[in-house]
Amino acid sequence: MSHSWLQRKRKGELIELAQRANVPDADTLLKDDLVAALELALEGNESTFAKQRVFSEYYGRSSPIKRERSSPEAFTATATRTRRQTLNKISDSPPELASTPDKPAPVSRALARTPREVTSAVRRVSERVHEVTPKVTPKVAAPHIPTPRVAEVDIPASPAQLAEIADESFQVVKEKATELWDRTHIDEWKEWLRETASSVSAIQTLILITEATALQWNTLADTHYLTNTPVAAGRSFELRIPNLTKLAGSGWWAPATLWSVTNWALPLLFSYFFNLTLRTNTKHKSSRNQYTIDPFTFNIAKAILAYSAYNGAYYMYTTAENTVLAQELGWGPFSQESVATVRDNILGGYYGIQIGSVVGLLVSLYDAALKK
Repeated sequence: MSHSWLQRKRKGELIELAQRANVPDADTLLKDDLVAALELALEGNESTFAKQRVFSEYYGRSSPIKRERSSPEAFTATATRTRRQTLNKISDSPPELASTPDKPAPVSRALARTPREVTSAVRRVSERVHEVTPKVTPKVAAPHIPTPRVAEVDIPASPAQLAEIADESFQVVKEKATELWDRTHIDEWKEWLRETASSVSAIQTLILITEATALQWNTLADTHYLTNTPVAAGRSFELRIPNLTKLAGSGWWAPATLWSVTNWALPLLFSYFFNLTLRTNTKHKSSRNQYTIDPFTFNIAKAILAYSAYNGAYYMYTTAENTVLAQELGWGPFSQESVATVRDNILGGYYGIQIGSVVGLLVSLYDAALKK
């Protein structure tokens, strides 16, 4: 048989036959795959390769027409799972296997092949046919125009249809609103603000900003800028702005400097050198539990300085007329007027400063407990 004739060939001879039969990638195939590809190529192009001398022995052994002429009776071969073959006469075979003058009885050699040979051969023949077949540009289908939903509504519309249309409209509006909300990135900013504000440094900074804003708002006295009196309403509207001319005198700079020294400059200096967080967790040192500025020491120093500067201490003295008078004390190089300005204009006064220090102490202790 032709299959055994090809199997007896060496691989070099099979490669030469495959090149003559135009089998693609013959050099990369194994021997079994090469035999299967050659069989498919020779069977599909018998009219072309039967005239060549190198394939004459192949077609002389396997041509179904010669077997029909030499055999007195036509048989069909049905391969079973064993190596035996069962021959059936055409009269006993089903109609689809019977031979006609135009269609000889098929003898399938593909049944004798392994699944690997059949799969590889079919794949390579398909690739060969795909290369030879001219490419046809597919027709572009016309775009589908969706039918409006309103056309499906009965007239008059039923309550169920109206409810369905209302629900669809609500879903569309909801999707648009969600898309617009995502474009604003409000959720991302909210999460960033929440993460930033959830720290001891952020709370301490907020306390200092509150004190500074109240001091500057009350120190820079506002001045009249514009008055608008509508005729119809009968009400006057006054526009006042801070008197920025006070920035040129000591009346603003002295209280601002005093507050800066007592409320954050000196406390920062003390808390930097007396930093208790550097001595904690000696077994497992980590920068996560350490601060450059100790918040606990900062608030203790702030409370002590506020007590020494703004507690409203007086000293008593007697005049020449034996009159006892009381006078407020200053603080260091700052006069009593500057001390009184800071104490009277900060939100809550002296007690407001001490409350801010207590809040800072509690927050620092709570943060240290959480990190243990």
